[in-house]
Amino acid sequence: MNIYVVWQSDEDAKVTKLLNDKSPLSSRYREIISNSPFFSGLKENVIKEMLLAFRLEKWKKGTCNLVEESTRRFHVVASGRLEITRSHPETGRTVTLWLLEPGDVFDIVSLLDGRPHNVIPLAADDVEVLCAPMDTARRWLSEYPELCMNILPYLGQKFRNIENLATDLAIHDTMTRIASLILRHAAPTKVKASGNSACTTSIHGMSHEALARMVGTVRVVVNRHLRQWKTKGIIDYKRGSLIIKDLEALARWCKTLPESIRRPRSGGSSDKDDHS
Repeated sequence: MNIYVVWQSDEDAKVTKLLNDKSPLSSRYREIISNSPFFSGLKENVIKEMLLAFRLEKWKKGTCNLVEESTRRFHVVASGRLEITRSHPETGRTVTLWLLEPGDVFDIVSLLDGRPHNVIPLAADDVEVLCAPMDTARRWLSEYPELCMNILPYLGQKFRNIENLATDLAIHDTMTRIASLILRHAAPTKVKASGNSACTTSIHGMSHEALARMVGTVRVVVNRHLRQWKTKGIIDYKRGSLIIKDLEALARWCKTLPESIRRPRSGGSSDKDDHS
């Protein structure tokens, strides 16, 4: 497993100093924690003190971490994206439950109940994570009531995400699930003047295999549907970039759209392609 861990090693003192001094890198990690929704509202001196409990880990893209780590350490994503996945022990089929970005934390389930959480963190990029002992993070909950208040909306958002996934898997066909995934990650700030194009944000640059994990299917099915939409001029993708060229056409595959890109639908019948 290609994981680079800085933890109780010869590099440990250097990292402790790195997070403790006034270097730009130390300020960067302090800013990441300050901007995390989990640590929102904490005073600067509290953030500085907390930072001393963290160590820095660097995970190469494609790295999987151990399930047992969920009960031992609390993590804050500092850079890159991290898939929280679950796999079938016999078939190896994998589904992504959450896609974490800088400022997100894990494993909040083990933090609350103290039990192992049967999920596998998978680095979607080269990732930096800040790690603190789980017992320390649990102590913070009792010392700083702000954290307890922050947990509620943070968990609420994660529950909504898992609710959307469960609904998609139970009700919608694969093509609809892929369209919903793309539209949920459309960036309204990058919508062109025509009002019918957009770029994707947090799924930008992700492989078709990763997209398949996020909608509960396999890579070959995602490839087929994306090629179909590309042929029709609905999307375009190259070198990891996925561009929505026709929002309204893609929206016809979905019953519900994010408010930020919701528009009146144009007339005409919806497509009736094969939904695998």
